[in-house]
Amino acid sequence: MKPQNITVTCEHGLPLSVASQVSAIARKSGLAVTIQCEDCPQIDACSVFQMLSLGASEGTVLEIGVDAPDDVKAGHVLRALAEVFEHGAGI
Repeated sequence: MKPQNITVTCEHGLPLSVASQVSAIARKSGLAVTIQCEDCPQIDACSVFQMLSLGASEGTVLEIGVDAPDDVKAGHVLRALAEVFEHGAGI
């Protein structure tokens, strides 16, 4: 499935609370979930530490990818992650 772009809109960047929620969803899915931003290495979304190491500030576009055997499962995971970013901790 095509990766989804999400823009960090929180003025303080990517908060720990959102990174923790994203990590929990990624781990629970059992799939390879990756996050990457421009000029950043691709990271494993299961790792809160790796997500915070991106240093994503307000306006950073994150590309979220899900490696799944079918687009339906990948779509469910992407939608759950997008929901966290859109409604979690103000971003």
